[in-house]
Amino acid sequence: MDALTIAEALELIRVNEEAMVTQFETWLTITFATIVAVFVGRNLLSRLMRWLVTILYLLASLSVIAMSIYFAESNAQLTLLLESRGVTVVAPVFAALVFFLLFVAGVSTTVYFIHMKPDRETT
Repeated sequence: MDALTIAEALELIRVNEEAMVTQFETWLTITFATIVAVFVGRNLLSRLMRWLVTILYLLASLSVIAMSIYFAESNAQLTLLLESRGVTVVAPVFAALVFFLLFVAGVSTTVYFIHMKPDRETT
């Protein structure tokens, strides 16, 4: 990485940040699709199927967070490289915290929704 110019390193940081946002958007799509599928098929899902959906959803969420961590580690290395050259790069700590809190709340709420007992409709 020492062969990178300052402009190239800054550009790579922005590319990584865009990739993290894309990962987050992918997770939102997975979460929405899971909620809609469970809502529509609530009466058709057995207990085993609910657990299979839960495991699949958690694995998909884990892969998204793993890729985001990979991009964040890459950004940390690029930031250290730039700081060694006298360039200060501000880390988006607040945005990362908000994304993380939304991720934790979204995963836990979705898992709760998957296992929530359906209301019996009376006619």
